[in-house]
Amino acid sequence: MKMERYVPDGANSCQSVVRNSRFLAFAVPVSDAAGARRLVAEKRAEHPGCSHVVFAFITGGTNTENSGMSDDGEPKGTAARPVMEVLKGSLIINVLVMVVRYFGGTKLGTGGLVKAYGDCARDVLAGLPVKRLVPRREFRLEMPYSLHEKIRDAILEAGGEIDGVEYADLVVLTGRVPEDSLAGCRGRIEDISRGAISL
Repeated sequence: MKMERYVPDGANSCQSVVRNSRFLAFAVPVSDAAGARRLVAEKRAEHPGCSHVVFAFITGGTNTENSGMSDDGEPKGTAARPVMEVLKGSLIINVLVMVVRYFGGTKLGTGGLVKAYGDCARDVLAGLPVKRLVPRREFRLEMPYSLHEKIRDAILEAGGEIDGVEYADLVVLTGRVPEDSLAGCRGRIEDISRGAISL
């Protein structure tokens, strides 16, 4: 049985102070590694006086997963790894967690760093609004103008999304339908078109 996965439905941030070091944590939606690295660069530019911008991200879908992380100068395994472990445990994907640290003059030690970064990740993900990841199938349908509205309504009622509409000799709809309502939607479209069109 597949585990339910979640995706961000917004963003969240929080902060904490550990022995005079200030930690600012951010959780934001992201769709790929390039987007994650761009957001990290932007965050670093927003905080020019910070000591580190540690990050971890997981992107993908129901069958694929990509991830990346960086300690950004903290001792290896003390910063990004605990953030990634918390992220994996949350079952949230398509998310980037960044922790900005302003060094307060007191070294935290290996255990202190692991705890500080892990706690930051836990806190920021606990407040992140999420929604269930719904596997979707892409479709492309051609239909006469007379059936366009009824078929469009059937797709929307099934929880589908229409990404594009082209008007030529026929109407062409493209979009995505949730896998769990695919069979019902296919049946409705076949009924509407008297078997001439199938999803």
